[in-house]
Amino acid sequence: MKRTVYFDNAKAILIYFVVLGHLLSGYLMENEYVDTFYLVIYLFHMPAFILIAGHFSRRIKRIADLTKIAKTLLLPYIIFQLIYSLYYKNIFGDNVKIEFLEPRYALWFLLSMIMWKIMLLAFGSHRSMVFVSVAISLLAGYMSEVNEWLSLSRTFFFFPFFLLGYYLDRENFVKMKNKWNVRVASILAVAVVLIVYLYGDIHWQEWFFGRVPYEDIRYGILQLNVLSRLFIYGLMMVSTYIFLTLVPKGNRWYTTIGGKTLCVYLLHLFIVRAFKETQIFEWIEDTGNYVVLFGVAFMIVYVLSRNWVWRITAPLITVNKK
Repeated sequence: MKRTVYFDNAKAILIYFVVLGHLLSGYLMENEYVDTFYLVIYLFHMPAFILIAGHFSRRIKRIADLTKIAKTLLLPYIIFQLIYSLYYKNIFGDNVKIEFLEPRYALWFLLSMIMWKIMLLAFGSHRSMVFVSVAISLLAGYMSEVNEWLSLSRTFFFFPFFLLGYYLDRENFVKMKNKWNVRVASILAVAVVLIVYLYGDIHWQEWFFGRVPYEDIRYGILQLNVLSRLFIYGLMMVSTYIFLTLVPKGNRWYTTIGGKTLCVYLLHLFIVRAFKETQIFEWIEDTGNYVVLFGVAFMIVYVLSRNWVWRITAPLITVNKK
């Protein structure tokens, strides 16, 4: 299997769902199909993204590794945290403050990536640490101090996926692509969608985000909070397996987008926020033509993944083109 192509395909599809998910968030609780699709997206798009990020991560061994983390993650976080705050406040009059200890919007991912890489120093020694990370996440949910400050809650919540990806070998991904797995994943995909449609509730979305402690989540799933998080973990693990199994392994027209996902990720919310002020947004809300959002998401990803956009933004995100 052409592993680079496979992972680029996966990242390209995932970044599309990231953008689509943020567009759909403006129309929740208006249509049951929109709610279902939104919840299904959030079952796998960030877990799979984070698992792949973990797979390509290495333990910190020297000062140069810390310098690279500072350049590729911390510096872009600071820059875009400032830019987003000014943009939302001055252009749209949103009530936001300029501060750096609580990530703005999608920027939590950068801050959590920094912490996950550092956490590998303690958790990167044995595969059994994946189970330890799950246990810590379940316990962290009870701590009110583990919240959106420094993205601590999301860091602990998604760390098991990062750690699992770190321990997976390339051969594990190759085995996912056999015919038996593809058939099983296809059946499971239908089952997951049906389960979410029949039994899911859009009010559960906070359980999918993992951004706040249990006490701040108003709607439960199961009787115990820890069981609710375990239930979501189970659905996420199955959904991530389904996605990674069904991702095409050969070259596609969108494969090259997979190498520019960070650029799309950091820039797309500028467009999404502006889109919500347009007449198109209101027209979709009034007419229920939600299918238009699929095209809008495609256009955003397509434009932001162009080489000229990459060349302009590369100095800000301080990453190489490869």
